[in-house]
Order: sequence, then C-alpha cells, then structure tokens
Amino acid sequence: MSKIISARILSVILRTAFISCVIGLAVLSLLPAQVMIRTSFGGQGEHTIAYLGTALVMGLAYRKRPRLLVQCGLLIAYAAALEATQMFLPSRNASIQDFAASAAGVAIGGAFLWLARDWLLGEA
Repeated sequence: MSKIISARILSVILRTAFISCVIGLAVLSLLPAQVMIRTSFGGQGEHTIAYLGTALVMGLAYRKRPRLLVQCGLLIAYAAALEATQMFLPSRNASIQDFAASAAGVAIGGAFLWLARDWLLGEA
C-alpha cells in the first residue's frame, strides 16, 4: 500500500516539476534581454542544459504515454515556438543557433532516457 502511495507522490512531484520547467523556459525565453543574467556557459550552453534537464524531467514524469519520441518532438516544437516568439519582442532576437542548442539538449536528454530507462525505471 505505501509503495503505491509513494509512487503516486513521486508521479505528482515529477509532473509538477515538468510543468515548472515548461513555465520557467517560457519566462526565461520572453524576459527582456536587459534583465537576463548570463552564466559562463554562454547562450547556447544555457539552452542545451535547460532543455536537457526539461527532457529528463518530462521523460521521468510521463513514462508510459505519450511515447518518448513524441514527447521529445513536442518539446522541440515548444522550443521552436518560444524562439519564434522572440521575433516579436523588441528586446529579444530569435536565433537558429539557440533553437539548435535547445533541440540538441532535448535529443541528448531523450537519448539518455531511452538508453537508461530499463536501469532507471525498471521498465522496457
């Protein structure tokens, strides 16, 4: 009984974390450039790390449906939409390099999940 309850709690925590990541990506993508505080990783490094982390949380939160490939495709489409939205903001500019870094982060996170799913989750 407690194993079922703890699995449900973990599921709620992971899904909440994923929703928080999605909201965080949107906020950080749409903030004015003057407000942004950059790290030493640079813009593309930040994109890669942010989307890699989001892909990992997404894959752990939604283990069964939709399929991992669909999840990654949707997250890449979200990255494209956020990057395209920056074209309409006066203090931001869209960049194909930023989008490529975001897509690479999703791909790396998705590949890691695909390779480690049996070990991490005890699933096929």
